[in-house]
Amino acid sequence: MTSTIKVVIGTLLFLLPVFARADAKTTEIVDLKVRMFFQYTGELSMPLTGNENLWNVMAGVGEFTEPSSSAFVDVTVSGTAKKYGERRTVNLIVKNKRTGKIVERLRGHVGLFGPAGSTHVGFWLRSVSCDPLILIASTSESSKSQVLPLKCGE
Repeated sequence: MTSTIKVVIGTLLFLLPVFARADAKTTEIVDLKVRMFFQYTGELSMPLTGNENLWNVMAGVGEFTEPSSSAFVDVTVSGTAKKYGERRTVNLIVKNKRTGKIVERLRGHVGLFGPAGSTHVGFWLRSVSCDPLILIASTSESSKSQVLPLKCGE
């Protein structure tokens, strides 16, 4: 074997772990958006920013003009572009902010990452009412949380 071939093989063996790590990019929660579901029209609100008045949303009072008793949560996950997130899951834990008790535990599977290296995992919150909620989305590598400051009263 010539010395040039030995150098090339040695270089490839040295770089092999670098190439393997580049393909094994972790999944990261990039964003978490909540949209209220409107009962009269069946439409979703714009993503909540935290500045909305979520007072008596079940009655359609406050900022929203129609009742809403459920919501859609969109979790954006980043990973390796055009790769399938095999066995990767996103967990969504919903806690009552006042009591700290877990209200819902949901799990969604990460599918195919798009050309830009991101995908969305959707969750349906079947019941939102008067209690403020803490939403915690997580993968094995990262997490993101958001407070849904729901309130009711006279």
